[in-house]
Order: sequence, then C-alpha cells, then structure tokens
Amino acid sequence: MTRLLPFALAALTALPAAAQTAGNGLTFGGEVKLEYLDANPRVWAFDGDVGMSWRSGGLLGFDAALDTTYLDDGTDLTNVWAALVLSTGAGEFAVGAPRPLLETQRVMPRFSSSRVFDLELSFLRGPITPLVSGEDNGVTPGLTYLNTAGSLTYGAGYHYLNDGDGLGVFEGVMQYKAGPTTLFITGELADVDGPNAALLQIGAFHDADRYDLGAAFAHFVRSDGNDSLRLYGSFDVVPSLTVRGDVVLVQDSRDIYSLSASYGLSNGLFVEGGGTKIQNGPETYDIGVGFKF
Repeated sequence: MTRLLPFALAALTALPAAAQTAGNGLTFGGEVKLEYLDANPRVWAFDGDVGMSWRSGGLLGFDAALDTTYLDDGTDLTNVWAALVLSTGAGEFAVGAPRPLLETQRVMPRFSSSRVFDLELSFLRGPITPLVSGEDNGVTPGLTYLNTAGSLTYGAGYHYLNDGDGLGVFEGVMQYKAGPTTLFITGELADVDGPNAALLQIGAFHDADRYDLGAAFAHFVRSDGNDSLRLYGSFDVVPSLTVRGDVVLVQDSRDIYSLSASYGLSNGLFVEGGGTKIQNGPETYDIGVGFKF
C-alpha cells in the first residue's frame, strides 16, 4: 500500500457507526465498503469494520471487533479484537486483545472518502497500533483502561504485537467535551529496537447541526521529529448529502489536499467519492459504495 503514498514513510512515520441494540445488553454495528482508486496503479479495495459488545449490568462484559482492509494486489491488513471487560466504579478494564483506545475513542473523522488513504496516513497521525498489528492478520494481546468523569474521558492501554519482533505499544487518551466541542490529546509510544517511536496528537473538533470543523496537530519522534497539522471541515448540503474538505500540512514534505462528498440513504446504503492531491505530485480519485448497520 505504500506505493500510493510513498512520501508518508519518508516524512515520518472505525468505528462501527449506527450501533444497534438487542436484548441482554448486546450491541452491534459496523460498516462495509467497496472502493475504487484511480491511482498509479489503479486499486480495488474492500474495507470492513464490525463490532459487538455485551454488558451484563454487573461486573462482567465482553467486546469484540473485526477490521480489515483488503486490496486486489493481495495486501491484507486484518485485525481481530476480543476482550473481557470488567466494569467497576473506577472505570472499565479490558483484558485479552482489546481494540486500541485511539480507535474506539476517535474524535476526528476519517481522512477524505478513501479508506486506503486514511489508513496510509496513520503513519503521520496515528493510530499506529492497528496498522502495524494488521500485518500479522491475527490477535494482538493487551489491556486497556477507560473512565469517564463528567465531561472528561481518559484512559490508557498496552498492546503486544506478537509478530516475532516483540513490539510493545503504550497508548493514552484524554478528551474534554464542552457542548458540541471536544478537546482531545492522544499519545503512542512504541518500544522497539533502537530509538523508541512516539506519536503525540492534540486537537479540537466542533460538531454543529449542519457543519463540522476540526484541527489536529501531530508530532512524531524517533531519531528526529516530524510535525503535521490537519484541518478538516464538512457541510450538510441536505441531510443525506455531505461535502468535506481536508488538508494535511506536513513538515519538510509535500502537503495533502482532499475534497470529497457522501450521499447516504435511510436504509444504511451510502455512496461516496472524492479527489486527493499531493503537493507537486499526483492526483488520486476514489469512489465507493458501502453499507452501515
């Protein structure tokens, strides 16, 4: 997949929507999408993100999820998440192979309308854990802690990537909600051979009735540092049609600009597409159809 954004490596480096509720404290939801990218070369991609959780109303619960991105060249990035959840007065503890908090507590929307582009830009903005763990197409052991106190949500986690290299990733999240505005800060620290890799992100997102605005600053550090700034905006032309604009300004590299739109039906079907331009580089267009449930 790096052939689509080769500059991202040099620059370094979902959530189920519309969840449904059944009996016995069971919730489930997700999204699947087939997209086509007019890139060099052209790419067909299937993306799926489905999840389920169960709460007993007492101490024990369970979370499970599957996220996958499969390209027609054989690239397969799949993660399986499953964890026992202990609900206490001090917060929730998930043990087993919990999904990273940077995914479950994501504030900023996906970049543009292409799931492939959004995944590629994880090298700049995070989260790193799902991208790296997807290479072994299996489970990633770990544990997470999450708690909410009034308008403040905070948590931390550890994930061990059993891919032979023994990579461990620590993560932390904190959010503060003030009406339609959410302030957030996240961090990841990867314990690897040589200098450790760290990614810190801080930003704000405003969710209004017909428009959204967001900004996030990310700082990646290993042997040296690299900064990026993302600016996001969207507007609902009508309830079923949304247009979005995205800009990622990358330090000492080429900036990225994107314009996209999505049209959704009441039954969960949606169509979306857009174009992404790399400064002084190629343009890529994508179109896709999907289903939210």
